[in-house]
Amino acid sequence: MKSDKAENLENPLERNDFTIDDFHHVLREFDKAVCEANAVSQGVGVRMAEAYQGWSTYIFARICIHASIMISNVPKSRWAKRDYDFWDFASIASHVRAILEAELLFMYLSEAPDSEEAWSAKLNVMHMNDCVKRIELFTQSDNTEALEFYNEQQSIIAERLNKNPAFLSLDSGTRKRCLSGKALTIPNRDDLLIKLGKDPKSFKVMFDFLSHYTHILPMSYYKMEPNGRGTGCFNKFDFGYIIMGMLLCTESLIKCTERLVDIFPDVKRLRKGTKSKFTLGPKPTK
Repeated sequence: MKSDKAENLENPLERNDFTIDDFHHVLREFDKAVCEANAVSQGVGVRMAEAYQGWSTYIFARICIHASIMISNVPKSRWAKRDYDFWDFASIASHVRAILEAELLFMYLSEAPDSEEAWSAKLNVMHMNDCVKRIELFTQSDNTEALEFYNEQQSIIAERLNKNPAFLSLDSGTRKRCLSGKALTIPNRDDLLIKLGKDPKSFKVMFDFLSHYTHILPMSYYKMEPNGRGTGCFNKFDFGYIIMGMLLCTESLIKCTERLVDIFPDVKRLRKGTKSKFTLGPKPTK
């Protein structure tokens, strides 16, 4: 596979140097990562665990869902039977974005907390974010009973946080952001990225580009070509985007799977590439 990445100021995923052999190689590696992630996720099952470990498995399970849908949408994938291949990046863009974003949340939640108070602060900040989102949802509806319930919950969660020594040790700006429900995590996204050794600026560019294909924004249709780019027909642009999306998600899946195995070492034996066994997927390869 060629290593020289084309520089493109508009599009961080644009590469025109991939071959069909590159595509099949990247698809195989992505397939292995998806299979192993599903196998270890299901292998963890229902068991006694620390609270932070249990919550982490929910995030990991959602990562597996998005990865499974994504690989089912990739052309030539053994995960789905189809009469034709659909080469539009929009078929996987939302799942690429979800996986990259969820990696940050998973790594954050799966880190062993320094204390019970620190974990409680993490959990209740997440609860506050969920509660405020539900209040926003029900404010637009006629469900006054649900709205009253979540307004009450918001007050309860705020009281918990304001009595938590770990939360009170945070700077005033962070506390205000968390109490408003705008924060899913105590650190902001840039801080989470830096902790994982990722460049915040590059991530933002990538995330914003993926958003254009998750939604129907101008960048996803301004350069459409008859029977080519942006139509589902094979073209070098969407071909390259799909490969880059798989590369990014393979890396994320491997890192997240390794973290889950660190938490539950007994599931390591289930990592067998495309030979991994799990439900709701293709048969293991021989």
